[in-house]
Amino acid sequence: MLSSDVIELTEMQRGKQAVLRRTSVIETTVETDGQNEDDQYPESGLAANLVALGSLLGCIVNLGIINSIGAIQAYVSTHQLVDLSASSISWIFSIYLALAYMVGIFIGPLFDKYGPKHLMTVSSLFWIGGFMGAASSTKVWHFILSFISLGLGNGIGMTPCISVLSHWFLKNRGNYTGIATSGGSIGGLVFPLMLRHTYVAYGYPWAIRILGFVCFGCMILATLLVRSRFTREKKSTVDSDIPGSRWKRISTKLSFESLHKFKDKTYLAIVGGAFFAELSLVLLVTYFASYAIANGASESTAYLLITVWNGVGIAGRWIPGYFSDKIGRFNMNVMMLVLYTMSVLIILLPFGKHIGAMYSFAAIGGFFSGSILTLLPSCLSQVTPVKEMGEKYGMLNGVLSLANLFGVPIASAVIDKGTPKEYTNFIVFVGCLAVLGTAFWTTSRVVIAGVKLNSKV
Repeated sequence: MLSSDVIELTEMQRGKQAVLRRTSVIETTVETDGQNEDDQYPESGLAANLVALGSLLGCIVNLGIINSIGAIQAYVSTHQLVDLSASSISWIFSIYLALAYMVGIFIGPLFDKYGPKHLMTVSSLFWIGGFMGAASSTKVWHFILSFISLGLGNGIGMTPCISVLSHWFLKNRGNYTGIATSGGSIGGLVFPLMLRHTYVAYGYPWAIRILGFVCFGCMILATLLVRSRFTREKKSTVDSDIPGSRWKRISTKLSFESLHKFKDKTYLAIVGGAFFAELSLVLLVTYFASYAIANGASESTAYLLITVWNGVGIAGRWIPGYFSDKIGRFNMNVMMLVLYTMSVLIILLPFGKHIGAMYSFAAIGGFFSGSILTLLPSCLSQVTPVKEMGEKYGMLNGVLSLANLFGVPIASAVIDKGTPKEYTNFIVFVGCLAVLGTAFWTTSRVVIAGVKLNSKV
């Protein structure tokens, strides 16, 4: 009798559990993220390589324009907005750069859930609209509205272009991320040269329109090629019987719920390193042409310096990415940052007033700065599940947006009158940011592997 009673009770419990499962409020999700199975990643092949090509084309636009922004800033500062102070003009580009990163807070979760197609389509429309507006701009508020559109296009398009690589590559992730993000240097090489010619040949409006058409074409191709692999299949269930579940489901839609991820020491150190290193890089890219002009270089020479910077940056992105898969991504990143910081403090700071030193720094600093954008997503993906990559990368970009929003105006205040002495102070500021960035990245490496130098991290 006792045995049959136990059996009967067990059956009743199973029945109750089945009812609870049928009435559960929580929407269950089946995730195929391939995180634990190396062989689930293609690593190569036609489909994976086409995605990498699409990512490269997208990065030519989304990172290339960031690397070329100095060519636009230098021109409008001496033509359309010549009567305004550097501080006033800086807000145009700081708002653009801030949006280019800030929007990632919201785009990351959307990418994880829906994939890249719709996001990149919307990004393409913002890009073309922003360029057409910028081409016709003559006043500050015209430029601000146009660069808001460009910033939204950049912010929406950048996260899917880079994050999608973690869906297709694991062992070769550093190499392919380096190849794709070298598109930023390709764009930074080609776009200033294009503008240098078209400013003279066709005037500012058509120079910007031509740039817009080229970027729009690249984004359309990228949209057609880039696609995600890992999916989330949703199973809807009845949810009225579990108290508070409705509010929980609503709250999970808010990106602020993800703030607890900053409790992770490794992630926090990566965010700190990215914040200071990338701010150092963005300020240099934005004002390097103006720095050269203030120290006696011609406008044409200033554009050539940006071209050299971005030309060697192609190798500076791919080569470290390739070797990072062999010696460790954090190891390679720290080494590159140390050498980048040294190039600022040893070449540009004491000798930057000489044209030869400017070219030397453009070549050396341009190479070693390549890891700042390239190895960031590779390092982050090494300590992040694939299903959270878009979210964490977007959150990180949201923090970087604050650096760009306030960093560019602060830098412009340092060089308010544009004298060589003020630009020297600016280089000191950039060097200090580089030192802090290197320190935080070194900390993240120590948190993961300790002080052992022979660890592949």
